[in-house]
Amino acid sequence: MSDALRVTLEDGVALLVFDAPEKRNPLTEALMHAYAGAIGQIHRDDSVRAVVLASNGPAFSAGGDIGMLEEQLSWEPEKNRRQMGQFYRGFLTALALDVPTIAAIEGDAIGAGLTLALSYDVRIASESARLGFTFLNLGLHPGMGTTHLLPLLIGDARAAELIFTGKLISGNDAAAIGLVNYAVPKSNVRETALTMAREIAGKPAQAMRLAKRALVRRKLDGLESALDYEAVAQANGFASEEMRTMIEAWRKR
Repeated sequence: MSDALRVTLEDGVALLVFDAPEKRNPLTEALMHAYAGAIGQIHRDDSVRAVVLASNGPAFSAGGDIGMLEEQLSWEPEKNRRQMGQFYRGFLTALALDVPTIAAIEGDAIGAGLTLALSYDVRIASESARLGFTFLNLGLHPGMGTTHLLPLLIGDARAAELIFTGKLISGNDAAAIGLVNYAVPKSNVRETALTMAREIAGKPAQAMRLAKRALVRRKLDGLESALDYEAVAQANGFASEEMRTMIEAWRKR
């Protein structure tokens, strides 16, 4: 288990908390393994009836670790393809859970950090949180199934706008377009998510699991193809001078 991930279980609700606030909860390889391991344990625990993902600090997740991205600039394309495919599949393991999941987005969710929240059934965000899919701002093709999951949620046109512009929107604006279910004051986000999870945990377990499986099928259909394409596209990005230039500019800022 990584020091950057805390897991507790109470009253049938598993609470996962990213806990690297000083680094804005980046999605590192160590965190991926810890997270996938925790999801695997939850999957095997019949006492879990609902899952909440939250985070400590000013950011839900700032997305990919910039140090890891810089290191990958020197890798061969095939190594990047394999690495990103494994990395993103690890962070998408919650899709396979047969219990409802809720993402409590208390702070900024950027790039893959926001895509991670798309793998959850319900999203509750802080009104003031900044949310955006900023992959292209770094010269990198979107990953973690963004090109598959986002259009399913908000439609092709809105998904195209958010991906192509890489702009950040507020939690309130995200709720208005259906990217999140609710936007509430930051101090209320986690408790709102936990209250909903406790209510869900009190429902008949078998019927709930069957309903969850039915709802998630559409997300899973076509996801593998999207992940394979994204991994190849990202490998090409890491090999480009364009991405190297954009990351150097990001570092200077």
